[in-house]
Amino acid sequence: MTPGMRLTLAILSVLTVFLVGSVGYMIIEVEHHPSFLDAAYMTVITLSTVGYGEVWPQSPPGKLWTIGVITFGIATVSVAVTSLIALFISGDLRHAREKKRMHHSIGKLREHTILCGYGRMGAMVAEDLDAAGKSVVIIESRAESADDLKMEGHHYVIGDATADTTLLEAGLIHATALVAMLPHDADNVFITLTARALQPDIQIITRAEQPSTEGKLLKAGATRVVCPQQIGANRIASVLLRPNVADFIDMAHRGVDLEMSEYLIGSDSMLCGKSLRDVPLRQEVGATVVAIVRSSGKTIYNPAADAQFESGDCLIFVGPVGASDRLDAL
Repeated sequence: MTPGMRLTLAILSVLTVFLVGSVGYMIIEVEHHPSFLDAAYMTVITLSTVGYGEVWPQSPPGKLWTIGVITFGIATVSVAVTSLIALFISGDLRHAREKKRMHHSIGKLREHTILCGYGRMGAMVAEDLDAAGKSVVIIESRAESADDLKMEGHHYVIGDATADTTLLEAGLIHATALVAMLPHDADNVFITLTARALQPDIQIITRAEQPSTEGKLLKAGATRVVCPQQIGANRIASVLLRPNVADFIDMAHRGVDLEMSEYLIGSDSMLCGKSLRDVPLRQEVGATVVAIVRSSGKTIYNPAADAQFESGDCLIFVGPVGASDRLDAL
């Protein structure tokens, strides 16, 4: 039973005892013509055991009714009050209110990212997305993580990420991306299948613990699959074979002195129809375009000066920190 239902049941129990006791006095003691106020007053002083005295001389049936009100009424009120105290002491009512507020806050989000799993990798992904100003909703199965997630200011849902209701509660319909970071590949496959069925247009990035699972995840509907083991092995090999290149990529990723980023050309952009030669990107922005990804999926590496920009192109560029902001302003 939810805390809200328990609170409602406790209040209804007290009100029921109060109304039944009052109406009972009005019916049984009809010869004294008690008003509802007098009957209610008699019920209250009986239940509270204050002992102010009878409002009217009670008949034998009235005395029996009073005994019943004392016996059953006080027992019911005691149980209801105990339940209310337990609700406040345990914090269940507070957690229910917080869950309701979080649900309302998530309902306002648009174009956010859903992150399934808040382990070590999930926490790092959430930190990077927060640093980039992206809205994130985290789905975590461990209820004890709620306090940490709240303290860090994250939107979160405590539940099973493989369930339709949990994904919908996290705002799947209005999300642009979903990241499946659970430690078991079978769970990530199930999340991918479920999310793709509920939201066909969403971008799905999944983690694969085993390289052999990559094909299954792609068939399930994943946009991209990341295998930490494979990435770690490639990273070690790069450090051994091309240490300077590895350091350069690290510096660009951290965005300390250099940044490597991308820019999507919209239909109303001033870059549409112009060539790389016509746009002073290096002079005004400091960005060097290293690749152009066409809307068709074709990639042009190290484009020539006469390469023309088209709507839907994605520019991959390298430049000093802040180049992407200057490009947006341009």
